Amino acid sequence: MLPFSLRQLEVFVAAAEHQSFTAAANELAFAQSTVSTHIKGLEDALGVLLFSRDAKKQIQLTKEGRAVYDRAKIILGECQIMREETSEQSCQQQISIAASTDSFEYLLPGVMAEYMHKHSANRFDLVNGDSAFVHEQLLKGNARLGFSGTALNRKELRYRTVCRDQLVMITPNNARYREMKAQGLYGRDLLQEPMIVRGQTSGTKKEFDRYLEQNGLGDLKLHIVARMNQADAVKSSVANGLGVAVISEMAARKYAVSGDLLTFALDPEGAYRNIYLLYRKDTVFSKAEHGFVSFALTHIKKSVL
Repeated sequence: MLPFSLRQLEVFVAAAEHQSFTAAANELAFAQSTVSTHIKGLEDALGVLLFSRDAKKQIQLTKEGRAVYDRAKIILGECQIMREETSEQSCQQQISIAASTDSFEYLLPGVMAEYMHKHSANRFDLVNGDSAFVHEQLLKGNARLGFSGTALNRKELRYRTVCRDQLVMITPNNARYREMKAQGLYGRDLLQEPMIVRGQTSGTKKEFDRYLEQNGLGDLKLHIVARMNQADAVKSSVANGLGVAVISEMAARKYAVSGDLLTFALDPEGAYRNIYLLYRKDTVFSKAEHGFVSFALTHIKKSVL
């Protein structure tokens, strides 16, 4: 018989992720003394110290604790999958996804619909926000899979490229910009125009900043007239003449086709970024998750061409 229990591993993982016995107790609806007892029992069973405590009673994983944490996450993940796949609800498995705005609005709807034609027993649980939000949801365990246009944490997360997306400059569709378009100008020729930019945690903003740095334009003082978190607000503001903006070509496509906006490639070579499917490195996929990941990696590139 094992000298420790799954409950002790659950308590240990919660304490490690919160870096607090009190927060772990709140999450698990335990008394703090119960959390301490479980941790002490696990340490005694394994013969190692799992946490170090400083003068302010803050806790951190020891070297041994980090190794136990990595293994415990795998064990608990396997147990969760076993529970889901053998429960009465196994016929309808959930796939939880956090997606950045462009993926949420323009990439995933078609992919999910196509996937569900063959896997109708599963269901999706989606949340969306900017790229920083996606990463936060994965690290907190609120979502199992993510879609983002930028990579922010390669230490803890695995990134799988599903397609490439072009960044483009969008402008109002008026006579002035139509003349610029006719002259063959590029987005980089319009960088001194009044500009609307996304918030600092937006993946599009980070990739645009990277483009400027790579092309020796990092010190260029942009004429920023507005910062906006909502992508639709950016497009609407450009269409109404507030300024120009750099956004995803996927997001610009519908507006360009309708004639509400004009699009300019940033330069002759274009400026591209990867769209990633990401997940925590310690993720153990359920059968449904594994199937969707395999499908997405195979089919998304086709869906955006």
